Amino acid sequence: MHHEDRAGVNALIRGVDGPRHERLPVLTIMCTNRVGAVDPAIRRRAAAILTFRRPDDRSREELLRRSLRGTSISDTEIQEIVRLTGPRDGRAYGCTYSDLRQRLVPTAVLTTVGAGVPLTDEGLVALARDFVPTRPFEAELTGQA
Repeated sequence: MHHEDRAGVNALIRGVDGPRHERLPVLTIMCTNRVGAVDPAIRRRAAAILTFRRPDDRSREELLRRSLRGTSISDTEIQEIVRLTGPRDGRAYGCTYSDLRQRLVPTAVLTTVGAGVPLTDEGLVALARDFVPTRPFEAELTGQA
């Protein structure tokens, strides 16, 4: 670890420990997609480490149904989009929640609104078919995340 990195970790530890030593009722939440890269001294101070996995078929379906509520997208097409956004074609991982909420659905809406056409089953399925999910970090691929 470089001197600058050590100094940063030490400052973070002081920031986390300060309120605790003062007995202040403070909740500190830290978030990372690379928990293995977090300094062990920081991890030891964690009361809980929560891991959020990529959504399974049921979770993707629920998210898509909520996101597409009010559209004319059929149940059959939603099921196809669920399949297309999961692991497939030799890829061991599917879409993340943010892939769906911040990339796939907004792209579908912006594309159709920009063209002045309604969102259709065919258009959404075609978009899902070509969609490339965010690649996991190596640790997630090997089950060490």
